[in-house]
Amino acid sequence: MKKQLKEDKKRRKMMKKMQEAAKDFSPDLGENAEEETNGSASVPVPMQDMTLPASFDSDNPTHRYRYLDSSSPWLVRPVLEPNGWDHDIGYEGLNVERLFVVKDKVPISFSGHVSKDKKDANLQMEIASSVKHGNGKATSVGFDMQSVGKDIAYTLRSETRFSNHRLNKAIAGLSATLLGDVLTGGMKLEDKLIVGKRGQLVVSGGAIFGRGDVAYGGSLEATLRDKDHPLGRFLSTLGLSVMDWHGDLAIGCNSQTQIPIGRHTNLIGRVNINNRGSGQVSIRINSTEQLQIALISLIPLAKKLLGYSQPMQYA
Repeated sequence: MKKQLKEDKKRRKMMKKMQEAAKDFSPDLGENAEEETNGSASVPVPMQDMTLPASFDSDNPTHRYRYLDSSSPWLVRPVLEPNGWDHDIGYEGLNVERLFVVKDKVPISFSGHVSKDKKDANLQMEIASSVKHGNGKATSVGFDMQSVGKDIAYTLRSETRFSNHRLNKAIAGLSATLLGDVLTGGMKLEDKLIVGKRGQLVVSGGAIFGRGDVAYGGSLEATLRDKDHPLGRFLSTLGLSVMDWHGDLAIGCNSQTQIPIGRHTNLIGRVNINNRGSGQVSIRINSTEQLQIALISLIPLAKKLLGYSQPMQYA
């Protein structure tokens, strides 16, 4: 399996080199390809009819949902609500998707979902794009619209990823949400550090502010893998989270360890505590072949059921 992983890695590198080499081809070839594609455009084909829920009506209105699968860049599909009322066509709305490419470098994706029932109307729309600048640096920008009750929430977000060599990856992001007359903003910073071949350390922090209030939060997570990862199944994780809002400090700590037992069985232990005096301890055994382990779990259940039984009383 290690050899297969190495071969897959080499194959991915080879594919990247082939993609970069394909960009250096003459533009005439691309123009001819486009002409051939336009000349042999696919004929629109009717899609398969949707399966409607059972109804007492004699009419089967499947024709209301028929649409064509064509070569158009716009992908439009109907939305079916299977749990609607009887004597209703169940046609709630439309789902629209499209992918744009600006100057053959900047991809822009658009997706929208519009639905309406007898009372309310819902709108969801998302526009996202990503730009790569430099080695290991990429910035993504997105704009969302979503109906919340009778109002519409507008969200603008941006995120930049930095990859320094292979041992360190950092993320910085900003977001702003407008709902009615309330403007809420947020920011986050995250840094992932690879320690050797077995360790990983992730540090993240952020803040949310709105209406004069600010809430801070952060987390620290350390992971220790097996020396033969991904073949080895040993995994240990230790996490610490902190949140501060109006001087109210909440601290939580959790730890999880997975120990392989045999070839098909894992022992998983988890501990979770916080500064409020509450916590949780759990031990779980996961197996893919040993059926007797599942039968052992029935013992405490049977003991609990027998505890509810009461002795019969004779007159």
